[in-house]
Amino acid sequence: MLRNEFIEKVKQISKENLVFIDESGIEDNACREYGWSIKGTRCYGNKAYQHKSRVSMIAGLCNNQIIAPVIFEGNCNKAIFTTYVETILIKELRPGQIVIMDNINFHKNNTIKVLIESVGCSILFLPTYSPDLNPIEHY
Repeated sequence: MLRNEFIEKVKQISKENLVFIDESGIEDNACREYGWSIKGTRCYGNKAYQHKSRVSMIAGLCNNQIIAPVIFEGNCNKAIFTTYVETILIKELRPGQIVIMDNINFHKNNTIKVLIESVGCSILFLPTYSPDLNPIEHY
């Protein structure tokens, strides 16, 4: 779906029926890629090169309210996302809502579709390369 089509479609849906989903993660050894220094001098920073732990979160945003948040250690993948939808998200959904998420492969598996449709909801995928159209990205 193209950006303009997506925008027009979402405009026709009541805010109470839009559920925007996203996942995010933070590594404890992350550091800034850019910084400030005296003009003409290089900016240096320290970073540990050993792999540390990663904390990830999945949540929904519906009508400016966070719903179904979960925090876990590690990266999100198909198994974790499917478990999230099955055990947390579908308990928060109401029939007629539309779950909007990006196009990452594990969002597009049939089990996710069946689970969301089992509670009377549907899925709408964001247009490719359009995270700016997902309000939870700005939350």
